[in-house]
Amino acid sequence: MQQPEISGESDVQTGQRPDGLEPEIRRARLAQAAHFDALVDIRDAQTLRLAALHGELRKQAAATPRLGNLLSLQLEDGFPPRLWLDNISFVIMEPDPRTFRLMRQDQTYHETVFETRDMPEMIARVRDYASNRLIERQRSDASSDDAGSRLNSQVFMAWLAGFVFGVLALLMLGVMTGRISF
Repeated sequence: MQQPEISGESDVQTGQRPDGLEPEIRRARLAQAAHFDALVDIRDAQTLRLAALHGELRKQAAATPRLGNLLSLQLEDGFPPRLWLDNISFVIMEPDPRTFRLMRQDQTYHETVFETRDMPEMIARVRDYASNRLIERQRSDASSDDAGSRLNSQVFMAWLAGFVFGVLALLMLGVMTGRISF
């Protein structure tokens, strides 16, 4: 791409010498355009590295079904691009376009879990992270099963108490109306 002249010698539209701030405004616009192009190049580099990580993690998730069940692996375009591992963790390229950063977000903050420039090291860390999430899920399921059995027994006891109360209320009503006598 050929760069436009920034010397400010002549105005392109009218062919006359620019007055006042026109040369400075033109230089500022060209500088902003160059800055924007650099940002786009950085975003493209980040996206390409995240796409490579995404591809490798997809291969491993396909080979390991439990890993595939834990990781959603959604690549989100944007600035900065993100590779979502699940609903609370993602990988971004920060602080530079070559560094992978594994982040975990909470309701109030973002926590950096791991940071490296080495893709195989990041893959190993993501697998480790997924293993820890699997253990958390299993513990959660076990505690919810215990809570579910407690809830079932509580519901049964409430039903039984209601049934006994209803029978007693019907007996009292029958005695009061004279239909039942002892």
